[in-house]
Amino acid sequence: IFHAGGFVSGLYFIKTGKLKIVSSGLNDKEQIVRLASDGHTLGHRGFGGETYPISAVAMDNSVICFVDNDTLYEAFMKNPKLTYDLMMFYSQELRGVEARMKYMAQMTVYEKVVFALLYLKEVFGCTTDNVLHISIRRKEIAALAGISEEQVVRALTDLEKEKLIAKMTRKIRILNEKKLQKLIEWHM
Repeated sequence: IFHAGGFVSGLYFIKTGKLKIVSSGLNDKEQIVRLASDGHTLGHRGFGGETYPISAVAMDNSVICFVDNDTLYEAFMKNPKLTYDLMMFYSQELRGVEARMKYMAQMTVYEKVVFALLYLKEVFGCTTDNVLHISIRRKEIAALAGISEEQVVRALTDLEKEKLIAKMTRKIRILNEKKLQKLIEWHM
């Protein structure tokens, strides 16, 4: 959708779709900093600056609406409620990022995978039989959890042995959400 270092020309709104917001680190290693789906806003971290500090990548077919900077400026000047609502959105986003950073710094590898799975469910939802509504690679779970792909594979295997999840190629079924939440509750 947009790339880190690209010129900020407006905001993006997701009508439908699943996206990952990523930051590239050492050796272009991808870190997923946020997930987004229907109704979410993109590009707001760059708004007010000259370039985007992150990239947004579609994970499946998506419909994205774009509003350019001039149109946004006019709307903000004419509609204080819109300006206030966007300010509240920024505040909520900042709290969420700060909380995820704190959790990730304190969690074990196992807990990070549990947190990532529950975050995937929160953002993308599940089918009626508790299969995550996203086809996701182990590499992407690792980028979301801030750990290696090998650590993700081991943790998913352990979670499956404990009958908390079921692995299904690139899909995951959550078998016991309450127990997963209990595993990380002291971080919340």
